Amino acid sequence: MYMLTMSGKPDVQADTMWQERYHIEPRRLIGRLVHRGLVHQLPEGFTLTPKGQAALADIADWLWIHEYYLPDVIDFTRLRRHPWQPKRTGYPLLHDCLVQAAARNQDDPAYLAVILRHQLRLEYDTQHDEAAICTLMALIDQDLDLRGPIEGATFSYQTTWAKMTQFEKSMLKSLLSRLDWTLADFEMHFSAWLDTQPRRPRLFTRFELMTIVMYELANNVGALTRLYAGAAARTCPAQPMVGEKLMS
Repeated sequence: MYMLTMSGKPDVQADTMWQERYHIEPRRLIGRLVHRGLVHQLPEGFTLTPKGQAALADIADWLWIHEYYLPDVIDFTRLRRHPWQPKRTGYPLLHDCLVQAAARNQDDPAYLAVILRHQLRLEYDTQHDEAAICTLMALIDQDLDLRGPIEGATFSYQTTWAKMTQFEKSMLKSLLSRLDWTLADFEMHFSAWLDTQPRRPRLFTRFELMTIVMYELANNVGALTRLYAGAAARTCPAQPMVGEKLMS
């Protein structure tokens, strides 16, 4: 009923969300809602009856799941309450689901980044700004973490996917304003956060990670190009020519 009457879409029945997300056949369901006197069908769409308004009065907790849906992490099937479960709803429930999903998917960098972006959106939307800035740090660290060898001859700032996204830069600027932080404040907190993370061999040093953030916010492409080239040269030192090998 919420989707049907609150979406504001002229042809809500055509929304792929019905089947892709909730596995519902909309026309059959709408017929049942009309028959039960919960909605009225009008030329311009659907409206709730008084009975339907009363039925929607207690769905606020479920709307969190609808608004922050993520397959197999935040969905009605996974989060359906059972009598033996404690009643947990809203931000605490969804946040825990995302944290647990991130822990389960540490070995899947691409999906882990999706989960972190979702978690960041939840925290940002609900003004959990200190949690959001920590999640943003994790997301930046994740997106700049190249796993596996690189080809030093072709690797560059312009060609690699391992860089800050526009989304991350926009979120960082907004969170700095909300928290009344300077960029130096962020660098200090980011350094402290990095110190708490397990480290392993990787392309960028901790100092380079913080420097990349500074250069990205300043849109200093030249400095970023040199930094990426330096990291690649350090990781993949140039091989001597055949003649040089023979002479040595």
